[in-house]
Amino acid sequence: MLKLSWKYMRYYKSQTFAIFASILLTASLLSGISSLIYSSQKSDLANSKTIYGNWHYYIETDKKLFDSVESGEKGKGYALEQCGKMEIRDVAADEFMICFIHTDEAYRQMAHRNLLEGKFPEKENEIAGDGFVLSNLGFSGNLGDSLRIGEKEYIVTGILKSEWAASSSEMEVFVSDAFRGRGSQTFLYLRFNEDEKLYKQLDAFLQEYKLSSEAVAGNDEVTQYLSGEAPSSIYEIVKFGLTNKEGNFTYIILKLQSDYNLAYNGMIFLLCLFSLFVVYSVFNISVSKRTSEYGMLQTLGISEAQIGGTLLLELWILFFIGYPLGCFLGNGVLSFVYQKLSGVFGGKGIGGAETGLSIADHTLAEGANAAKFFVSVDAMVFGFLFLLISLALVAFIVVHSLRKHSLKAVMSGDTSFTKRRKIYALRNVNMANVVVRKFMFANKRKVIGILLSLSIGGCIFLCTTYMVENLKVHAELSLMSDDGLGSEYRISLKSDSLKDTIPKAAADKIQNMPETENVYATKYTMGELQLSRNEFLAEEDWSDYFKYQNQEPYFIQRYDGICNQQEDGNYRIKYNVYGYDEAMIEQLQDFILEGEIQPETMKNKNQVIVTANMDGQGNYYFYGKKPGDKISLRVPKTENYTDELLKFQSGEENYIEKEFEIAAIVNRPLAQEKHFLNTEVWTNAQSVIMTDEQMEENFGITDYSFINASPSDGADSESVSNQLLQIIRDVPKAVLQDYTSAIKTQKDYLRQQQIFFSSIAVILLIISSFHIVNSMNHTILARRREYGIIRAMGITDNGFYKMILQTGILYGLLADVFIFLLYNLVLRRVMDYYMAHVLQFLHLTSNVPNLVLVGIMVLNLVIAVTAVMIPAWKMGRENIMSEIRR
Repeated sequence: MLKLSWKYMRYYKSQTFAIFASILLTASLLSGISSLIYSSQKSDLANSKTIYGNWHYYIETDKKLFDSVESGEKGKGYALEQCGKMEIRDVAADEFMICFIHTDEAYRQMAHRNLLEGKFPEKENEIAGDGFVLSNLGFSGNLGDSLRIGEKEYIVTGILKSEWAASSSEMEVFVSDAFRGRGSQTFLYLRFNEDEKLYKQLDAFLQEYKLSSEAVAGNDEVTQYLSGEAPSSIYEIVKFGLTNKEGNFTYIILKLQSDYNLAYNGMIFLLCLFSLFVVYSVFNISVSKRTSEYGMLQTLGISEAQIGGTLLLELWILFFIGYPLGCFLGNGVLSFVYQKLSGVFGGKGIGGAETGLSIADHTLAEGANAAKFFVSVDAMVFGFLFLLISLALVAFIVVHSLRKHSLKAVMSGDTSFTKRRKIYALRNVNMANVVVRKFMFANKRKVIGILLSLSIGGCIFLCTTYMVENLKVHAELSLMSDDGLGSEYRISLKSDSLKDTIPKAAADKIQNMPETENVYATKYTMGELQLSRNEFLAEEDWSDYFKYQNQEPYFIQRYDGICNQQEDGNYRIKYNVYGYDEAMIEQLQDFILEGEIQPETMKNKNQVIVTANMDGQGNYYFYGKKPGDKISLRVPKTENYTDELLKFQSGEENYIEKEFEIAAIVNRPLAQEKHFLNTEVWTNAQSVIMTDEQMEENFGITDYSFINASPSDGADSESVSNQLLQIIRDVPKAVLQDYTSAIKTQKDYLRQQQIFFSSIAVILLIISSFHIVNSMNHTILARRREYGIIRAMGITDNGFYKMILQTGILYGLLADVFIFLLYNLVLRRVMDYYMAHVLQFLHLTSNVPNLVLVGIMVLNLVIAVTAVMIPAWKMGRENIMSEIRR
């Protein structure tokens, strides 16, 4: 069998090359794309470690355990690679919440708090801190100078690397072991062996030290990539999604993603199926050319199993050569692409605002990590085994298909269609058209296969283009709504009290600076929305929306919960209340879910904009209310304000309550606060938005809470930053964040992202085109004898070429219709659902540009015509009698 397989491969060189090329290209695609996704996730992991720290869990523990656990410790079922120790010795509450912490070297390594300058404290009155903390505490001297914190003076001995999460509500200064504070809290930071399941190692560690799992807090942004939690079974996930009233398809997708890394493993499986489809189609064509020879072998006594073995050896020989070469080619080319377009794979953009940090913080952190390409060995091994077994099935399926035909038909090599006699000469007909239709639709399965091949590349390209267009709009809106990258500069207050504000005079100075433009000053207060029981429970599915926020200790202690039912049965819900200027109000147009936004009408009719509640699956809801309905909003008075008023439990004389009409419902606000409801446990908290004039008229709020600004064209960034710092120097607790480099990085990344996804679509289109040309070439050449007879009957060469051209045009037009219907009726709806409920895009109204749609239609016609005209040209050059004798 091996010798026979080798003879066939050498004799049918063109078909052998076609099979080899299909294996090589699909292996390149499978290994390359899998490695890209794998490298992207490794980059995300490294990025998360940079932002959140290179540790997995921390435990608040007693002094005895704190002193006994060491790095490198190994126990039954776990390997502790590193153990960092952090002890809070004291806390000072001045303008900021300041923690005095003593740490060991392991903790500083894990938290990336390396010493940049000076030395670590050695005496009781010495401290070290990062540049962000020291500058915001007012320190502008040299090392060795003193800094007053609270009622004490400290000597600054060292400057540490700043943490990426610099927007955290607490600041840390490092002290020596000689420092004696008013108390002590001890924490162990654990990093286990990442080659093993983390949740199993944690369980073993807790059992050994007899600790409760409730004492453990996880570094979720890191452990999500490393099996930090035990996964549910796939059966249970699917069963819950299909049978439980709270489950649905989106739940299944999101749960599979979180537990089984669906984006990576699912893509590998889909690429394997695509590879199998291409290889099977090309191989099937090759076999169909040799059908008569297989019939002769059967008459000579060769069994079906032996014929199947011959085909399998042929496939496996090409596979063992082509698959490794394809993996080498795919990884080699795409590793180069990865280095050039590294920003695409760093996790920026989509989902950046889902964590406690702004997209800007992610962008800055990712800029610190050099892009590294990782080869996905798991994907290559899985693809190898999957295709190896699948190709064996393919070989025997092809042989089994010969059973459907008589041995005579097999020996004649003509199993493509069933002959049905029909008289066409009863009326005037174009015989060329009749022949074209007869040859095209003789085997409906092959016609469907060719149309599917013609369509799949175009559909993939259209879907990718549609995704890229919506991704571009979503990214732009996300930049606007995320205050980190909406503007280059953000001036905010390191405070969680409404007493602290930025004076209007300071905001006016910034607006009047010739070096700045697009200055947006935002007023802020916290409010409470009152809803009747029927309004709040208008849809029972949303009744538990605030369940987790109400259980969060921070919200309970600070605000007495977020959503509370009153004695009269009504509900009161805490809301952020923003006052935007007219320019910012206008920018909310793209975020509208319902209603319309007109700033002048809002001021005249005292209307407000509200943000809808969004669940984890991208569904929006605002208590059944629509634009034009009324809401009642209560906010604390500015006179005699205390933070206790934020619980909204004081006397009515301390609050102002007003009724407003809803102008529009949007899915996200623009600039947002970071120290009240938008904490690390909750992002994009619900908001009520009005004009800054309304904030003053209704609630008497004249000063601002934060300001966003951009530099004018040609302005020097460093000069602008210095001027802004001078203006806010006398504003207590005011801090400046400069995101100029982050915005540039993010915009470059968006351009790279579009190029990358479009390039992948083009590659898939090229692979599909290769398959199309091979399939249609076989379809025409399989009828060489019939076409030779037609030419012998007297048809001219031009007439013959026109007949073949008509075949190509008809294939192209049918494929265009198939693409149009499949894309608009099925694929686009699936894409809309995926983008809205899984990726949770902010905007889904962008369409594929007409030029792209028309271009795909024209390209299909060109490919179809080219694919049939090349073999027709070959036949036209051959002798008619030699064609008939084939």
